[in-house]
Amino acid sequence: MDQPLRVGVIGVGNMGLNHARVYSELPEAQLCAVADFDAERAEQVAARFGARAYTNYRVMFAEQRLDAVTIAVPTRAHLAMALDALAAGIHILVEKPLAATVKEAEEIVQAAQRAQRTLAVGHIERFNPAVRELKRLMDANALGAISTVIARRVGIMPPQVRDANVIIDLAVHDIDVLNFIFGELPTFVSATAGNALLEKRYDHAEIFLRYQNAGCFVQVNWITPLKIRTLSVTGDAGHAELNYVTQKLELYETTLERAYDNFGDFVVRFGQAQRVSVPVQVYEPLRAELQDFLRAIQLKTLPTVTGADGVNALRVAALVLEHAA
Repeated sequence: MDQPLRVGVIGVGNMGLNHARVYSELPEAQLCAVADFDAERAEQVAARFGARAYTNYRVMFAEQRLDAVTIAVPTRAHLAMALDALAAGIHILVEKPLAATVKEAEEIVQAAQRAQRTLAVGHIERFNPAVRELKRLMDANALGAISTVIARRVGIMPPQVRDANVIIDLAVHDIDVLNFIFGELPTFVSATAGNALLEKRYDHAEIFLRYQNAGCFVQVNWITPLKIRTLSVTGDAGHAELNYVTQKLELYETTLERAYDNFGDFVVRFGQAQRVSVPVQVYEPLRAELQDFLRAIQLKTLPTVTGADGVNALRVAALVLEHAA
């Protein structure tokens, strides 16, 4: 077995804390250090997982000889920290979105290529087992030709999100999932967005994307008091309902009869839909994501979510913003 990779985490708020936790549990990783501008938080997380605490990530780089690092800080800081890590020869996993702008995201990708370091992007829904099973069913044509997709990702605003709007921070999840399940970028983008509670940032958006012949509606907001994370896919052979949180996937098989009525007109008759609960092996997507990142480093292969994937998700999100303005 290869020696565990020496890893660190920059930013140990909600998501970074979980990265530190999972790294500490993985045999292929040794969590060496965490960095956060909040010294007390850094010390608490470091003590909890047996790591060193830093308030300056550059000092952490200099002292710890890290192989890899997760960057889980506010989006506006991704570019500078990613470039510093790559310059230090460190492989990076950058939480989504990859950067604040498409230009900055492309700069990170180019820097990773020059440094010959692994760059993974934290689009965690790619590792949700229900999403992966849905993708398998769609590739096997179990739903037939897809006509409609409806994604809902709504709830109250996370207090740690202070520099991003709901499109860049939240809708980018569903944009990446749609890019993934269709295997391409949308050919049409339209959107509306508004400010219900926030003054300067969009806190709700209604987005329409077209992939192949499928119309895809994405609803995102930070104003619904109930957390909803669902995806519905309708094809001419069936319908699928996915819950991201419970990792539950249900398939409704279309039963129809094509015939002619007494007047010679063509008719389609639907029978009772057959519901099938699709077996899904439940596991923590973050654990799978970090294992994939570490494996890509060790085997010198591409991670599941590449820098190019991160740029593409951000590029579509930027188009959505243009249409929503």
